[in-house]
Amino acid sequence: MVALVPFVVPIVGDKTLLVWELSSGPTAEALQHSLFIVFSQFRLLYSVRVFPNAAVAGPGFYAIIKFYSARDAHRAQKACDQKQLFQTSPVKNSQS
Repeated sequence: MVALVPFVVPIVGDKTLLVWELSSGPTAEALQHSLFIVFSQFRLLYSVRVFPNAAVAGPGFYAIIKFYSARDAHRAQKACDQKQLFQTSPVKNSQS
């Protein structure tokens, strides 16, 4: 049995997670890969983008992760907030 999933760009904020307090040690590309591995466990991702912190925030990165489903984004947010996902310090995330 095959299920067809419509390709729709997520534009509603309840499908987006903001993840911050990412370590400054690895490269942005390595963080993007690690975030993809962790958050894709909660279903299909639309995009994972990693950005350097603003100069006033200090070293490190933050990420914006978009899901196709608001339910999957909510599950990921609940499961991963304040957890040490792939770095020694916990990450924080919130649903936009």
